[in-house]
Amino acid sequence: MNRTVKLKAEQIARLIVQGVPKSRVAIEMGMSYDGLIRITNTEEYRMIEQEVQDKVLGKLDSRLAQRADLRKQMADEMEDDAVPEAWRIVLDQLRKKRDLKTALEILDRDPKRQFAKGAAGASANATAAPPPRPSIDPNQLATVMSEADITHDLLKKSQDQKPAQA
Repeated sequence: MNRTVKLKAEQIARLIVQGVPKSRVAIEMGMSYDGLIRITNTEEYRMIEQEVQDKVLGKLDSRLAQRADLRKQMADEMEDDAVPEAWRIVLDQLRKKRDLKTALEILDRDPKRQFAKGAAGASANATAAPPPRPSIDPNQLATVMSEADITHDLLKKSQDQKPAQA
């Protein structure tokens, strides 16, 4: 098999391994169907096609292995951390009225203490300083209170005068 035929055989093998029908391969390659059959019947072509299949299968196998490793890693992380399961139970509780108390207890045991309540959550909150209270100037407070008293007296007088006028 000369060099140009070998290059065509590699292209043909790639197309056939992809699942393209031989009649379509002949059209794509710009050759007759008989010429395609002649090339595909040779032993050299069969070896080339086997190499292409091995490469494709090797790539697929490596991708499948990567996916399997990712799934295993995610499963290991999920086993170590019960929080996602607890969240699922909480959401199911909202939908189906399941065991909410157990799920909340699991959330309390969260190793990262993100959802803890009670002693662990309280200790985290206790260490934080309370927010500062707004300060009011005593003179302003006295002024506001005296104005409120004046307004109250005026309202009371206006209510007392209405029944007398009627």
